[in-house]
Amino acid sequence: MNSKYLMFILSLLVSSTIIAHGDEHERYSEEQIIEIAMSAGPENISGDATIISHDGSLLREGSNGWVCMPGMPPNENVNPMCVDPAWQNWLEEYMKAVMGQSYDYDPNQATFGMSYMLVGDVPVDNNEPFNTDQNQGVWVAEGPHLMILLPQDLLKDLPTDPYAGGPYVMWEGSEFVHVMVPLEVTEPLD
Repeated sequence: MNSKYLMFILSLLVSSTIIAHGDEHERYSEEQIIEIAMSAGPENISGDATIISHDGSLLREGSNGWVCMPGMPPNENVNPMCVDPAWQNWLEEYMKAVMGQSYDYDPNQATFGMSYMLVGDVPVDNNEPFNTDQNQGVWVAEGPHLMILLPQDLLKDLPTDPYAGGPYVMWEGSEFVHVMVPLEVTEPLD
């Protein structure tokens, strides 16, 4: 996927977030945003990755096919990520779904993909990708972790409980199913 197209898709999502919450990244310099984005992955990946800002603008052209980005407002950059081309495609389709647009993603045709989130993530429902009601579902705020895309058929024997220890399946039964690989103990949210 073209990184410019990914930036466009991300900018649509971010624009709607900024309108709703204000741009909380204004206090960060471009250099700080690049550092935050690069913190998501190991140096041997983020050092040569394309870096995009929270608004989808290109901060640095990369050479290795990876894209790293800071967290999105208004969460104080707590969920930067570095994604390979398979995850770039996944994000493109996921963002379309978030925006209520038509999307085309088949988890049975997924190719191997890797995403780094070495800083951690904001709380999300492990069961339903579009749930925003924290009174429903199984919510998890994962610390440093990897995310893996595989064909859905290969995920059937993995656990779905984020608190059981080890890798688990997130969003089982949805088009956006993937494997979470915690790098620290995942504590239940209270």
